[in-house]
Amino acid sequence: MLIEKIDRKQVYIDVAMLHINSIKFGFLPSLGVKFLALLYRCVDESDFSTLIVKYKDSKLIGFVTGTTGKSSLFKKMLNHPIELILILCPIILSYKNIKKIIEIWKYMSGIKRSKYPKAELLSICVHEDYQRKGVAIDLYKKLSNYFNAKHIFEFVIIVGEPLEANLFYINQGAKLVDKFQIHGNTNSNLYIQKI
Repeated sequence: MLIEKIDRKQVYIDVAMLHINSIKFGFLPSLGVKFLALLYRCVDESDFSTLIVKYKDSKLIGFVTGTTGKSSLFKKMLNHPIELILILCPIILSYKNIKKIIEIWKYMSGIKRSKYPKAELLSICVHEDYQRKGVAIDLYKKLSNYFNAKHIFEFVIIVGEPLEANLFYINQGAKLVDKFQIHGNTNSNLYIQKI
């Protein structure tokens, strides 16, 4: 992550806030700013993942994250046990949240996911004032360059079936290869992007 004059802790909060404001109906935003800030900190600190941010005039206008899949971000979060416990206490009191966490874990460790490349685009968000201005395309290319530098020539993208983002990935050349459900009756598409 290349950031000048901005505190890393603030970057993680900015990224978490943009995620929550951009993906209002996803499960991860429901876990709150503190959880997401810790998650993005772990993405940034890991040697198997990347956090690429774009600022304009000290304002975060977009970010993308990806992982090579060589290890688990959830395991990386265990490197911050006290912070993680404090963040998770109110979250795990909800049966609904526990169920969704288990569903994600089952999918990520399941046979169906193992059929596809390990590398994955985890999230991409652009501030609403900067959408359709090339920011997402620039971030997507930077993520592709990150994977390419690691000798990874294809990656997975998972996106909810009804979301507008599907068209973006298709326009970037990603190919739809599977459909599945992680949470109940919500359909998701799995794309593979070749670099």
